[in-house]
Amino acid sequence: MAVPESHHPVGPATPNGRRHSNAEWDFPFALPGRWQGRKKIPANTERRQPWVDPDAVDPTRITPRFARARIPLADFVAHVKTIADDAGVVSIDHPALAHERDEIRYVYPHARSLVVLIGEENKPSLQSRYLPTANHELYECEERLFKWDHEVVRYIRTLGGDALTTTIGWPQEVSVRWADKIWPLSHKLVAQAAGLGIIGTSRNFLHRRFGAYCLIDTVLTNLEFEDLEYAEAARPLDWNPCLECNLCVASCPTDAIKADGEFDFFACYNHTYRDSIPGFMDLVRDLSEARPRKFEHRWSDAEIAALWQSMAFRVEYRCFNCIATCPAEIHDAFHHDRAVRAEYVRETLKPLTHVRREADEQFVIDTPSARERLGIPPGAYRTPPDPTRPGQHGTRLVQLQRIRVSNIDTMMRMMPYYFRPEEADGLDFTCQFLLDGPGGGEWVLRVADRRCNVRPGTVGAPDLTVHCDGRVFLGVHRGELSPVWQLLTGGIRLGGQRRLFLAFPRLFPVYPEEGPIRRWIWRLRQSTWRRSPSAGATDPAR
Repeated sequence: MAVPESHHPVGPATPNGRRHSNAEWDFPFALPGRWQGRKKIPANTERRQPWVDPDAVDPTRITPRFARARIPLADFVAHVKTIADDAGVVSIDHPALAHERDEIRYVYPHARSLVVLIGEENKPSLQSRYLPTANHELYECEERLFKWDHEVVRYIRTLGGDALTTTIGWPQEVSVRWADKIWPLSHKLVAQAAGLGIIGTSRNFLHRRFGAYCLIDTVLTNLEFEDLEYAEAARPLDWNPCLECNLCVASCPTDAIKADGEFDFFACYNHTYRDSIPGFMDLVRDLSEARPRKFEHRWSDAEIAALWQSMAFRVEYRCFNCIATCPAEIHDAFHHDRAVRAEYVRETLKPLTHVRREADEQFVIDTPSARERLGIPPGAYRTPPDPTRPGQHGTRLVQLQRIRVSNIDTMMRMMPYYFRPEEADGLDFTCQFLLDGPGGGEWVLRVADRRCNVRPGTVGAPDLTVHCDGRVFLGVHRGELSPVWQLLTGGIRLGGQRRLFLAFPRLFPVYPEEGPIRRWIWRLRQSTWRRSPSAGATDPAR
């Protein structure tokens, strides 16, 4: 299926003039969870996330060559199910994959069918409060999937076709794509397109039999089946366990999963993946920039040891609650049997929620609201340790702006992910960006109901206009240029309600100011805020 021409607006971001925007790709299935469209703008994570044009890496196009399958698709799937725990097949022309078709063909130019494999994980292991047990189960399941991939590839060769495996998890193509969409293929979308389950409120894939306790991988092959066979094999699943359950919302220690259907990717990423890319980048920058005393304030011995373990052995994830507390695989019993539900809440939900929220160390994005809520002044980055409790506890603030992009197009597309909804109370405005110079263009940013959307193009009568060289705004994003200096010298020119621009450092976090004067001002504001009868209400432009 050809991608509609409207999904390829002209822009200077890529060699052939195509610019992909999240705003142009609606979620291809029924929206996850119970979101009813009551917000002024849709959730950003109810969109598909494309990458830039693959031609930006290599414009070479290879003509696909397909091999007609020698057996019916139903027989093919039946055999693959004897290898994996479950399996399905979709055509590369499935509408759910339209935003990634060029990327898939970049990985394997002759891709015609996508064979999705499901590996069941051991439920008790994932529900253990002891994180190494859950991590070990995850990696063991990945290894089983990788072995199954190669069995499927060998089977495809017996049918006269060719195939290759894709990546289940790390490593991804970070050397080329960072910080952008680092995967070329969304396994969850393929699995839902194949009718094997749905993507839930937590953004985990929920299998009809295994629930959240599964992993997915995809084999790309040039085997071609009949169009009618593809349609029969990929019938949508009439099942949505998320309509009656919010346990993942209740158990998430980072509040990344929202009851209204939104998902705060960076809140989850900076905590759960702390001992991966975010933590390593933090460590390197602190070693290169920070004074020894400041380094001690930011890094505990436990954090350094955890990062060493991940680098020397394998990445250890700090939370599995959205998987471990999901009752999708016992959906009917959970909702119709009070005893089953009470036992699940007592033995699974409450213990895991307590351990991940209270016993484990929390990694929270550094924002003014977070500092006010946690009582962490400028120059400090964690709550005081509790010497009466074992291990490392409390909360550590992390700098979101250290996850930096390298080009203007990616910066604009990812602004909704950098956006901090807790800083946007009372804000409702539209901003027109006019970015000059190489890689620039016109972009529209919309903020309302604690949500943010960005799309390429223009809008009539924006509340705020930001006009500058695109490289200047990229430098501000990366912390290399001062926005105040750029405003004073004309590097950034504002139009409309200029005061709205004062909210941007809170909405899209920058490095916090430090020093004795900033600490004195912060403590004064804290004492004033606590005495105020309307404590909690903040000036959105402050």
